[in-house]
Amino acid sequence: MPDMPPDDLDQIERWHFAIGGLDTQHEIMTLGGPFQLRRLRSFPSHEQLATSLTSLPVAGSIALYGEKILRHELVIDASRFEENTERIFPTAEAILAGLRIRTGAEIVCPAVCERSWSALRATPPNGCRAFHFERGLSHHTTAEPKLVLAEDIEWVRHNLAGLIKLTGNESFQTAVEALCTYMLASNDRMKVAQLWAGVEAIFDIEYELRYRLSTLAAKLLGSSGKESRAVYSEMKTLYGERSKIIHGKQLGKKKDAHEAKVREHISRIRSRLAQLLTKLIALGKVPTEEEFEEILFEE
Repeated sequence: MPDMPPDDLDQIERWHFAIGGLDTQHEIMTLGGPFQLRRLRSFPSHEQLATSLTSLPVAGSIALYGEKILRHELVIDASRFEENTERIFPTAEAILAGLRIRTGAEIVCPAVCERSWSALRATPPNGCRAFHFERGLSHHTTAEPKLVLAEDIEWVRHNLAGLIKLTGNESFQTAVEALCTYMLASNDRMKVAQLWAGVEAIFDIEYELRYRLSTLAAKLLGSSGKESRAVYSEMKTLYGERSKIIHGKQLGKKKDAHEAKVREHISRIRSRLAQLLTKLIALGKVPTEEEFEEILFEE
């Protein structure tokens, strides 16, 4: 959440969240209602950021990312929220989570501004307020941007209300946070640990973790016996790799081979976590332990 006094919420007509990590084929993509994803036509220089924004720390953070990464902005019309302006930022977080779940994009959203980032060039000195939004390591290696298609936007729009509702569930929220912030971890080993913490939060298993987690994931994601078996085998293998990675053991004889396998592991478990979250959104809930047992033994 932004570091700002609550009274400021009602004084801004539109919020502009700086977005990096994705690409689009359209100038504007509408998520419905007051939400739009816009491509930035221009981007302010470091000097323009420092001059126009009231916050130098925010200006510095945005400048570190730069126009090569921050190519879009999520625009939210605050007037459409009427008396519920406190919902704007949780809704923005949910939209970003939905895009991450759906596309696999390593999205960053370092700051939010009361004006379009493209318009800062024409802003008077100290004439625009901006605030940190998702804090992280602005110098971390950024993945190639993922292309967001119209069907991705439609999926987010269709599932946004359900996603927001599910964030009230602690297990779901933990899993979403793991998916949304793992790329900010200081090293690959911690990325693995964080992604697996998200998977484990969904199932809340206290014993026989590898077997039960693999089995439940297989039943939840597999639409046939063959698919379930494939998911089960992969999750068992991944869990075995997880233990070695987290405890500092090598996955290959040489350092380069080990690092390549760890990066592959991160990609595969991130994908499985996104699939699990997608399934929970479709179900509209996180099953209880008893409901998971029913899933396990259903025909």
